[in-house]
Amino acid sequence: MAMVNIELFETDYQRLVQVASQFGKPVQEFLHDWIAHLPEVNDTVDVTQDPVFQMEGYDAEAPSDLSVNLDTYLYGENEPV
Repeated sequence: MAMVNIELFETDYQRLVQVASQFGKPVQEFLHDWIAHLPEVNDTVDVTQDPVFQMEGYDAEAPSDLSVNLDTYLYGENEPV
């Protein structure tokens, strides 16, 4: 189990104590129950829903090595080091 310490303003702490007591629980139990009811974190991302993934190609005259030599095309001979 991990231990977490947080700093709260006194007014926020008093509100937390008050709400926990309304549920008939000590603050620690109230927070444990609250965290247990949080939605699960979804680590999988559907890239097909990303607007960038859905973009169609841009039809333009561009050098075939643009992605490799972008700095040269942007800055010329004075490209940053």
